[in-house]
Amino acid sequence: MQPQAKYVVLGLLSNRPMSGYEIKKHFEGNFSFFFDASYGSVYPTLNKLEQEGFISKTTIRQEDRPNKHEYELTPSGKQLFESYLRSPLLEDSIRSDLCMRLYFGEFADERTVVEWIETGIRRHEDTASTLRGIREQFKERMSMAQALSLQIGIDYHQNICTTLLQGLEQMKTHWDSKPKEE
Repeated sequence: MQPQAKYVVLGLLSNRPMSGYEIKKHFEGNFSFFFDASYGSVYPTLNKLEQEGFISKTTIRQEDRPNKHEYELTPSGKQLFESYLRSPLLEDSIRSDLCMRLYFGEFADERTVVEWIETGIRRHEDTASTLRGIREQFKERMSMAQALSLQIGIDYHQNICTTLLQGLEQMKTHWDSKPKEE
């Protein structure tokens, strides 16, 4: 399981007031590697938090653009976020189409399984590279806890690559050692 979007929004607003657009950018950017929430969940979450009194909204008038809404944490929102931080950790969950396909890989041909693995390696390498870029870009402004969070993500994706490469080699060795069908 993962935290509800409301706690992520409250956490972001703990730093400073933000617009819905800025919050959405976090959901689509850095958080997308660790938190599975869609763009469509941001504004309903903001509306619900505002209705419940956990955040307040200020409208900023802009010329030549639509008005901007900036959201800020209320004292009760701060309390709710602090209670979330003190609550027990939720179990991490990993959902992987690749792992499910590999589980049933005996029903696919060898070439297809190799393609799955090679695609998985490329995707995880790309994600690890992106996370390393984020770490490099923000390293001067990151807290130690944020840096650790990124390092866990980098290690996770790099370890998946290592495991997939090892598995691919083992499968190729196994397939090469099988008697060829005539």
